[in-house]
Amino acid sequence: MLSLPKASKAILALGLLSLASVAQAAIIEINADHFSVTYDDAQVGPYKQGLLSGSQDTVYFQPNTLSALSSGSQAGTPAPLLLTLTIDPGYTFAGLSFTERGDYFLLGGGAVNATASVQLLNPATLDAAVLNLAPGSPFAQTLASTAWELTGSFSPLGLGAPQTLLISLDNALFASAATGGLGFIQKTYAGFQVMTQPAAVPEPSSWALILIGLMAAMFAGMGRRRSVPVCDLR
Repeated sequence: MLSLPKASKAILALGLLSLASVAQAAIIEINADHFSVTYDDAQVGPYKQGLLSGSQDTVYFQPNTLSALSSGSQAGTPAPLLLTLTIDPGYTFAGLSFTERGDYFLLGGGAVNATASVQLLNPATLDAAVLNLAPGSPFAQTLASTAWELTGSFSPLGLGAPQTLLISLDNALFASAATGGLGFIQKTYAGFQVMTQPAAVPEPSSWALILIGLMAAMFAGMGRRRSVPVCDLR
């Protein structure tokens, strides 16, 4: 019987646990007109079920538990999200716009903040683009619940004409307060609007040149076959 060292057994156990978690994970797919988005169902917890807009171009989430509340020391809530975007055949990626929003409340010296970092990665070429978002001005409104929003966009430049993109969202909410104060912030929406366009189709003149080239290659091949000498077997 083969006996493994303790370290090897530990590594093997970790590997089996990893495989088990992969086996238990289920993939959720959202199909739009010109693209689809997939993600692991483990993300349904904080972000809830993904939805598709009526315009068929935006996949969005409406979380109701992503918040940070403090009546003293700073409290933070990280909220990562991982998606796979696949463009349908016949279309190309033309850009992506990201928006997240929520509301906050301050009382007696409370302070809140929200940050977001979105990365697009083309797995075929490893080309990547990053969008870092932060409020343009401090969250300072008091006495009433106030809305906040972060938004930004990507162009297709530098991503290598991808048909598949990995999207990672790494963001966090922060709240802190002086003694007797209160800081509260929550996120209620995160949406990814995907722009696509029809793949380029060659002009009729280009098709004609392609056909001429194919016919020339075919006739050249026929000519070479005819010119092969026949061996005299006498």
